[in-house]
Amino acid sequence: MTPAERHAKLVRELTAHNYRYYVLDDPSVEDAEFDHLLRELIELESQFPTLCTPESPTRRVGGTARTGVVHVVHVERMLSLDNTYSLDDLGDFHRRIAEGLPEGETPRFCVEPKLDGASVEVVYEMGRLVQASTRGDGETGEEVTENVRTIPSLPLTVAYTGRLTLRGEVIIYRKDLATLNAEREAEGLEPFANPRNSASGALRLLDPREVARRPLRAVFYQVVEGPTMHPSHHETLEWLADLNIPTHRRHVVVEWADVEAAIARIDGDRSAYPFETDGAVVKVDSYAQQAMLGATSKYPKWAVAYKFKAERAATRVLDIQVQVGRTGTLTPVAVLDPVELGGTTVSRASLHNADFVDSRDVRVGDRVFIEKAGEVIPQVVGVAVADRGGLKPKFRMPERCPSCATPLVRVAHDVKRPELGMEAATRCPNHLCPEQVAQRIFYYARRFAMDIEHLGTVLVQQLVRAGLVKDIADLYRLDVAQIAMLDHMGDKSAAKVVESIARSRHRTLDHLLCGLGIPQIGQIAARQLAEEAESLDRLLSWSETQLREHVGAIAGFGPKMVDSVAEFMADPSQRAILNDLRELGVGRSQPKPVVASEGPLLGMSFCITGVLSRKREDVASAIRNAGGIVHEGVKKTTTVLVAGDKTGKSKLDQARKFGTKVIEESELYAWINRAGSTLAHS
Repeated sequence: MTPAERHAKLVRELTAHNYRYYVLDDPSVEDAEFDHLLRELIELESQFPTLCTPESPTRRVGGTARTGVVHVVHVERMLSLDNTYSLDDLGDFHRRIAEGLPEGETPRFCVEPKLDGASVEVVYEMGRLVQASTRGDGETGEEVTENVRTIPSLPLTVAYTGRLTLRGEVIIYRKDLATLNAEREAEGLEPFANPRNSASGALRLLDPREVARRPLRAVFYQVVEGPTMHPSHHETLEWLADLNIPTHRRHVVVEWADVEAAIARIDGDRSAYPFETDGAVVKVDSYAQQAMLGATSKYPKWAVAYKFKAERAATRVLDIQVQVGRTGTLTPVAVLDPVELGGTTVSRASLHNADFVDSRDVRVGDRVFIEKAGEVIPQVVGVAVADRGGLKPKFRMPERCPSCATPLVRVAHDVKRPELGMEAATRCPNHLCPEQVAQRIFYYARRFAMDIEHLGTVLVQQLVRAGLVKDIADLYRLDVAQIAMLDHMGDKSAAKVVESIARSRHRTLDHLLCGLGIPQIGQIAARQLAEEAESLDRLLSWSETQLREHVGAIAGFGPKMVDSVAEFMADPSQRAILNDLRELGVGRSQPKPVVASEGPLLGMSFCITGVLSRKREDVASAIRNAGGIVHEGVKKTTTVLVAGDKTGKSKLDQARKFGTKVIEESELYAWINRAGSTLAHS
């Protein structure tokens, strides 16, 4: 067998193995055998470089990094799906279908799981993958071809030589996300919140080699350009499967009378699916009937997404523990008999505060119902009081802090308006409480703040218990010998910690201010405050009057934020720590901000909230570079609220109150890029 013949055989075998593993979930060889074949192919291509083609399985590791953002105009606008949440709404959808079709036309419906991932469009020409792009604003998306090429389930060649444009979702299986998050946590990185965020963020990374490290899969559900020989949606899905193009393989075609049962089957099976789904998509199956029904400016009229109720599970409360946070707030946490929910094992659930526990009357030993409605942290939504049986003591918050034994307090919402009642939070007022100290140090060390690697929760707890660290300034006085004497630490590990702490001295002032955890001052506000102060020395030199004048002049800073900064800086213990940090050389002066004098967002102000596909500060920088102003919260003068996943109700309520326009992250990028501005990636 010639090298070329052997190369072709290896490519065929590896491609077939990838298809069985990533698409059919039915591997035909052990991992060791697959790795052996792949190594042989790599060696063969190193000996005969001319044999290596862009379609080789060896090219899945990622090509050249992107140097910027290139935009692709979709051949047809990528629409969203209208959502329904009840059978009545679903009935309204059916009535609209009947009214939109000629009398006597009886449609059939294709029902399939709603995929929870990142939308993508791919193009094949002459049987080869030539382009991939994100959804963007529906009209234009980001070109991400090299990133998408790394997805093992996506064929790089197909047995169709015409132009073929497909749409689908990039997803991550639940089990793969769990493995990925375990690896990230071991490296001291933040875990991904859910598969959708991980997939969406991965597609926009600049370096395809980083994308290749994420266990992405692609699933397709629509042909935009291609053969016209298929009269229906389900026949097209079957044709795609024949081409070895991955589909979810879980669709059914039914009469309207059977649609509800088809949805119920998907709902009942969703915990067994390897991917996340939060609903079922109902589509008119016939393409001719789809064309008759048409679309609105946002949704196709021939399809709808039926959203499921949050998944629920029943379990027992084994214990209720009280945790102390960095600000002294105590949070009761239910320790649960482990139960499967949404593809993960749940053993703990936050009970938020004393009022929450009282309102639900949660007691140790109770049978409770928990839900995960798209959230990472499960919630207790009900108690089976009738199953309680016998007398069980009612839960009471402790009178003293479980960490330092200081008497606990609850303060009024507003001391000037006692009729508003007490805050929900129970607090430990002891600023030197060991658990508060540990939580503040851990927060200070996080990536968005001072980015101190190797300083995990276990080590921080040991440092505090040993009395080596009483505040954040003490970190910079640690030496290798002190850390090495702690459990599970040696000289090498201790040296890495000390080196990482030393590197953090050179972080700019905004990271330092963010790491201090000043109430109401997040990453964006910390940067604005740092730009106004310029240096820690100058910030400490201001009198209270000067401080209030400077902070009050910052765009987007309201009275509560000004008061919070002033109170923090007036606190003798906080000033002592800041003076220590200054003497220790921590906190580099803040670079002068580059203020855009022109741009598509000039004259507009933005607030950013929710979980985004990129770092929040990167999004804020893009807004500033395009001439916009960024506020920490929604103010009367805020023009636009950019809302990501899990946006809080309070921000949306404020936006409605002030008439602030609410947009998605993708719409923001469309505003910027349509005007010729380039959005830099992190």
